[in-house]
Amino acid sequence: MTDVPTDPGAVQGADAHQALIGLHDLAGAFGSVDMGRLPGFNFTPNDTALRVVAEAPKDEIPVSARLAVLHDLARADFPDYETHEAEYRLLAASAVDEHGIDVDQLLDDLKESAQTGVPLSSTQSGQQLPHHAAAFIGEDVCTIRKVNVGGLTATWIFSEFETDAPFDNVTQWVDPRNWPRFGPMLFKQMDVVGGSEPVAIKTLGDEHWHGVFHEEVQLVSRINTLLHCDFWRDGDLAAGMTYELNLSLDSELDVDRGFLSVNDIGPVRRVKALKIVGFTQEIWDEVAHMVCPFWTDFVRAAVQGGATSNPKPPTHPTPGEPDTSPLGNTLDAWVEFFGDSARTYLELFGDVASKATSGGYSAADWVDDGTRYWSQLAKDWAQAWSFGTELLDEVAREGLDAGFMPPGKPREAGRGAASAMTTAPASSEGTLIPVTGLGKDDQPACTNLVSIEAGGATIQSTDITVSVEELDDGTYGVRLTTTEGSVPPGLYVGDIEDPQGQRLAAAQLYLSRAIGPERQ
Repeated sequence: MTDVPTDPGAVQGADAHQALIGLHDLAGAFGSVDMGRLPGFNFTPNDTALRVVAEAPKDEIPVSARLAVLHDLARADFPDYETHEAEYRLLAASAVDEHGIDVDQLLDDLKESAQTGVPLSSTQSGQQLPHHAAAFIGEDVCTIRKVNVGGLTATWIFSEFETDAPFDNVTQWVDPRNWPRFGPMLFKQMDVVGGSEPVAIKTLGDEHWHGVFHEEVQLVSRINTLLHCDFWRDGDLAAGMTYELNLSLDSELDVDRGFLSVNDIGPVRRVKALKIVGFTQEIWDEVAHMVCPFWTDFVRAAVQGGATSNPKPPTHPTPGEPDTSPLGNTLDAWVEFFGDSARTYLELFGDVASKATSGGYSAADWVDDGTRYWSQLAKDWAQAWSFGTELLDEVAREGLDAGFMPPGKPREAGRGAASAMTTAPASSEGTLIPVTGLGKDDQPACTNLVSIEAGGATIQSTDITVSVEELDDGTYGVRLTTTEGSVPPGLYVGDIEDPQGQRLAAAQLYLSRAIGPERQ
């Protein structure tokens, strides 16, 4: 950024939103992006930007956003601090002046957090701040990937975390009518079109509605859309919403879809949030990760009223990643079980699958090839022969798409591998749902999943693969996967049940209909 002395007139006329973007850029948060290429972006001198953000109303630039940009700047060792010390201190004071925190203490804690990787919330200053103001500062809760939606380039922005914030608080955050309150930097307007309230659907409960909203958001400039939204709440167990671009009023967007969801899992709430956005101008797709600071601040607002919140590894994988394909599941499981030499046997399996799907492949052929496959395997690992015999029995029942998984792994995760090797790019999508008290040997089932959209398209339970998977904290959850391609994108809900039909947890599965860029 070009730096000139502060001019009071420049401060008065500067845009606080663009000044904030400029400070993140000064800190290197946007990598090698050439900000000069962005239409409508105006550089603000460094000292002016610090002062403008400090003096902005807090309903425009929240305390959390000030702390987050100061943390980015601390990671870059506070550029030009000696020259602009007064402006840095002014910005720091604006973030903590209401909480009795010493500015020097805050700046020291920001440096400690940025240099050591300790979350700001665990420092002396962070512990004195409201939980939602310091949450996720120094932690990564924004996963960015490039995807393709209907032939259009888009960016996948995903967040997942657990929080002890009250369920009602998080549910209010899920409700799009409240987005301008929870995310004032990103959402400038969210008004129902054609009435004061959305239209009640109530087919999935009393709190189930649909509405078209006039949404106004701000990245560099304002963007206006009509957004089709549906919301659903299942008592105090779960809530979710899904949104889809209805019309880009200023022709800025090609894609805008996603969901927010919350599941109560006892002492904490598991929250997931996805935004898939594609711009009409290629330059914006190139720099879409610029939205991360604003998206993260919106996500941060979900934990209001809590005391502890922790980012979690994404359990709703980006389409195109290995664990979204049954073939990838199969290969990864065998490699883990036997080592890299397992690839030899996957190649054998690939040969069998290719011949089987080409037509004219008899049961006798399958027996011959199956014997060759398992005989080769048995030469190296004698114990696998008995397992292979069991698997052949399963193939007799399930067909070629039986789960070719090694001992100790859920076979459901590999079902469909044969089809995946011989068909067009897999459209498999899935998610992992934490389930309180679930064990690794349990055998849960999933009911039909119904879209929360009006009309309720349904994914049949027979089209859903269910497996038990360990989470990062050692507990277990239920992985739901489907290759169902006939239903539209959106949020589908139902129940996870035990073998006796008793409900274990609410099930929410979002279908994005996105694919990884390598599969275009």
